[in-house]
Amino acid sequence: MDYHLDGTISLLEHTSKLIELFNGKLPIVTAMDSHLKNLHQFHQFMINCKEETAEHSDHFVSSKLWFDLQSMCLGIKSMVAIKLKQFPSSIIKPWLINQDCVENHFCQIRACNGQNSHPTFLQQESTQNSIRFGQTTISRKSNAGRFYDTSASTCSLPTGKANIKGDYCSHRF
Repeated sequence: MDYHLDGTISLLEHTSKLIELFNGKLPIVTAMDSHLKNLHQFHQFMINCKEETAEHSDHFVSSKLWFDLQSMCLGIKSMVAIKLKQFPSSIIKPWLINQDCVENHFCQIRACNGQNSHPTFLQQESTQNSIRFGQTTISRKSNAGRFYDTSASTCSLPTGKANIKGDYCSHRF
């Protein structure tokens, strides 16, 4: 019984540190940041939990949640490493990291295909070239927001002349 309680307490300690990472206002300025160490420790904790529950997979998180957790841990570490390698004097503000621009992109694809959530390859290909990158949403604690277009968008491609041909999707979010 104490083993389960200890595991629960440990999980809460790790997740509290993750909440601090994403809600705190301290930027990441180095790949050796203590918040990234906490993220790595959480990832290692979850790997150990998965190994300990290998015989009873229903005692571990779902495969989809496990995939999402791994993607979050590895994705953030990789993003920080790449960003700081290419732009050594830059900072990363974890509280601004979200997936709204990705969700907006797929919403635009779906809207351009008549709300088809499973477009064929040809539909996807033609729609992909018609979507203007740099559009994103402002999230108000949800996955949807109002349309927002700015050259300083966190989701925009590097500045320069884009060579995109075709009509833009007329449906805006």
